[in-house]
Amino acid sequence: LAGKVYFPKYFDKNAKALVKKLLTADLSKRFGNLKDGSNDILQHKWFSTLDFARLEQHLHPAPFKPVMKDDLDVSNFEDIPDSNELPPIVPHQSDPFVDW
Repeated sequence: LAGKVYFPKYFDKNAKALVKKLLTADLSKRFGNLKDGSNDILQHKWFSTLDFARLEQHLHPAPFKPVMKDDLDVSNFEDIPDSNELPPIVPHQSDPFVDW
């Protein structure tokens, strides 16, 4: 949120505007945190051609359907090896879950 985001030239202008509003560092100006909440996002121009009622009923065809050998085929996913490293220890005074 503190950095500069560069968009490729082919990036849709409405998508760019939406992403910028979602990445606004100031929470009081960020989409999703405003008075209309998530409706600000859903009513953005980028989604103007999307019929949310049809989407909720699963009536929109998928824009991309990967080729699969069977229901258990995971060949379209990147193979990331498991890590043996443990996460760093969080000091007690910095632990946000102390009171949970």
